[in-house]
Amino acid sequence: MIKIPNWFIHNKWAEKAGIHKEIADLVNRALDYGFNWALYDQERSAFNDDDEIIIIQQLRYFCEKYKEKRGYIKALYLHHLLDFFKETHVNIYDIDLVFEKFLQNKVVIEITDSKGNKINFQQDLDEIFTLLKENKKELYLDIKGDFVED
Repeated sequence: MIKIPNWFIHNKWAEKAGIHKEIADLVNRALDYGFNWALYDQERSAFNDDDEIIIIQQLRYFCEKYKEKRGYIKALYLHHLLDFFKETHVNIYDIDLVFEKFLQNKVVIEITDSKGNKINFQQDLDEIFTLLKENKKELYLDIKGDFVED
């Protein structure tokens, strides 16, 4: 069974990334307990595309719901990336390869919002990648440490 980082680790890295705890907690709940709750509110029509991959739905939801708060997007990418370190079959000690595979296989960098505007998240991803690269020894201790769950 794959072990994933628990919320202690997610929140620790969110804090290091400058993301408020309340934002990290909301994003963690949305991603770990299922995202459908967010898609079934009165604004559901703006997000209703069953063929669309979930990451696009998640990005679109947080962009539309919290327009001025990019912390939600950064928290979403950080959460997915920390989980990806535990899911991937590539050498996690080759951090550039992990980032490359994460971009190829797990996330998208750009979406189109409900009004047709393109929104690019490269800056958010670059900030997360830089944070993790600059602190990779600590990251590896956290990923391999006791704070993981089945």
